[in-house]
Amino acid sequence: MLQAAPAGAPSFSATLIAPAGWGYDPPGAEGLAALASRLSVQSTDRHPRKELARLLDRYSATLTSHTDPESAEVTVWGPQDAWEPLLELLADAILRPAFAEAEVARVRQQLRERQLREAAQPDLRSRRELLGDLFPRGHPYRSTGLGRASSLRRLTRDAVRRFHRDHFLSRSSAIVVTSSVPPPAVRRRVDRILSDGSLRAPPADPPLPERPASSPDRRDIVIAGQSQVEVRVGGPSVPRSDARYLPLLLANEVLGGRPLLSRLFQGIRERMGLAYHASSELEAMRWGGYWQARAGTHPSSRDRVANALRAEVRRLSDESIPSSELGRIRESLLASMPLALETTADVHELAAEVAYYRLPTDYYLTWPERLRAVRPREIRDAAAAAWSPARMRTVTVGPAPARG
Repeated sequence: MLQAAPAGAPSFSATLIAPAGWGYDPPGAEGLAALASRLSVQSTDRHPRKELARLLDRYSATLTSHTDPESAEVTVWGPQDAWEPLLELLADAILRPAFAEAEVARVRQQLRERQLREAAQPDLRSRRELLGDLFPRGHPYRSTGLGRASSLRRLTRDAVRRFHRDHFLSRSSAIVVTSSVPPPAVRRRVDRILSDGSLRAPPADPPLPERPASSPDRRDIVIAGQSQVEVRVGGPSVPRSDARYLPLLLANEVLGGRPLLSRLFQGIRERMGLAYHASSELEAMRWGGYWQARAGTHPSSRDRVANALRAEVRRLSDESIPSSELGRIRESLLASMPLALETTADVHELAAEVAYYRLPTDYYLTWPERLRAVRPREIRDAAAAAWSPARMRTVTVGPAPARG
């Protein structure tokens, strides 16, 4: 997919989107997708690690990777006048990563350190625990992609190579380029680069267990030595393709997605004074999704904040949002769109989203009109159906309250 850069933009972006998320990790090899993704941008057969770093520095460019449950992305970003060598560097990362033994060991250790932080920090631990309560074993959304200490130890260079070959070099992968270079020139270059590789059949999507997770409505996890409790409330939700996505997007913005204006910020943080932060997010992916509301609070306020979060979620299902409140939130959301069209990086992110979710090419041109057409009753009905209180779970992580 080719996307024009903003007028006068001096930068260039290109991304490979591959079916290489941690949902494809084989049983017992959890963490493999994250390891392969990180290693792909460390060094290539043509450019050892230090040489690659010097090249990127020379071009004032970056080469990064990102992994989620469904996909992995490798992105190069840099100045427009260096677009050809930058595409070559992306091609090297896609087609010719080195996967040197020393780098496998180093990145594996980095992932192990992230596992330890995830276990010890309330914000990271609460996310991991909540996902484990929302989704049953074997579900790709249950994990944060880091695996376990035992699974990381089993990951070998050969396993990384096989995973990369089968998932990154897939015919279902896509390349998104955002540039002011004439599209025919970019297309010829991309076609020539990809002709150097042998694309494989798309991997089979992982199974999605349909039975709900069996977990208590609430769990309180005590971590000593912390000063703050992280409270998370969440539940499963719908995929991006679901007709209820836009109503739920607006529900999330009203709940906690819109900074300063949202109910969680205004209520729990400003009016009640109970939280250091309060927000919510909606993850709507290809295979499904989930929502979560979160707040950080003092240990003595753990119960009050958990109850307040749950009450605000139920309120979205029980009451229609007042038109004045919805209008304020909606216009704030729409007003943020022009800001997302000012830089190559932001435009590129939207283009990658359109490519991955196979949205119409005019999706964001018609988005304001469709968003303004959503009525309060649609939001209430969507929240009642998709954010069912019966599937809502609560996790709190942090120090125990002091005993009086």
